[in-house]
Amino acid sequence: MATGQGRDGRPPIEEIAQALGISKTTVSRALSGKGRVSEETRAKVFAYVGRPGVDSSTPVRRQDPGATHNLSLVIPKHFMQLDLPFLRKCMGGVCTMAAQRGYDLLLCYVSDTDTVQLERQLASHKVDGVILSRTMSDDPSIDLLQQYGVPFVAIGRIENDDIPQADNDQLGAASEMTRVLFQMGARRIAYLGGSGTYTVNADRLRGYLRGLAEFGVPADQSLIRTGIESDEQRTDALEAVLEQHPDCLLCCDDRIAFDLMRELRNRHIRVPEQLRLASLYDSELLAGTTPAISAVQFDAERLGSTACRMLLDVMAGKDIPLRQVQGYQVILRESTK
Repeated sequence: MATGQGRDGRPPIEEIAQALGISKTTVSRALSGKGRVSEETRAKVFAYVGRPGVDSSTPVRRQDPGATHNLSLVIPKHFMQLDLPFLRKCMGGVCTMAAQRGYDLLLCYVSDTDTVQLERQLASHKVDGVILSRTMSDDPSIDLLQQYGVPFVAIGRIENDDIPQADNDQLGAASEMTRVLFQMGARRIAYLGGSGTYTVNADRLRGYLRGLAEFGVPADQSLIRTGIESDEQRTDALEAVLEQHPDCLLCCDDRIAFDLMRELRNRHIRVPEQLRLASLYDSELLAGTTPAISAVQFDAERLGSTACRMLLDVMAGKDIPLRQVQGYQVILRESTK
């Protein structure tokens, strides 16, 4: 029996999902009429919201006043202060694909505590679909999108298999880079990474640990430093691992690797003679350093294009693989020789 009421007097999506034993995403798709949902499930959802006292004349999501031909790209707010080659290239892929299909792109900045801009776009019917540029655990943006029933695709991994997601093989890439470093003679590989809130960072750490295990090396927690989000945290992490006498530093991303190379130079620590250095994401930042930094190469532009194409296909009601994963290439340069 429907007990609560949400937007427009209808039972909340959470209530419908719990009552019918299905996911909130499935409920949103059934009510919005977009995405893959069986007719049987759709009928159950409408039967539930159609009980006496509940107006089911329109879906839970906004009444569609017509296509806006706008898509929204959601970007973590703190990225505004950073120069991120990945985001630029990924955005380029999204823009190109959107333009080919006749759509314009709006940007939307959010944080784990502030989704006001996204809610404003959804409530004012400014966009037909949304792309999340970075996935995180307990992402409030996902709850908001499911509440409005707006089609969306995530760039990165999400635990909910019902959500379309485009990703790089972060786990495999980190594992292979770790194994390659061992094969090149490294034995004490320190890992320095960003916040585990973001799934890309969590997956790269898991890949590093898998690489250690596959080489028969137990993880040494004193060589692992995560949560690096500021210059001060990076410096503290570097000093902590240097006390453990590593022979190689494996960095979660290009920005950490670039900044650490500069700090090592300032400390008169020679790379690779005294300490090797590698990154789990490649960019022009790393190829231009002296020495150039070994890294894992992904095609960020293609990833953005893939995510946008997936979203447009979902909006068109097409059946698509809900998780599409791209490959990588390990690029060895002077920093690990």
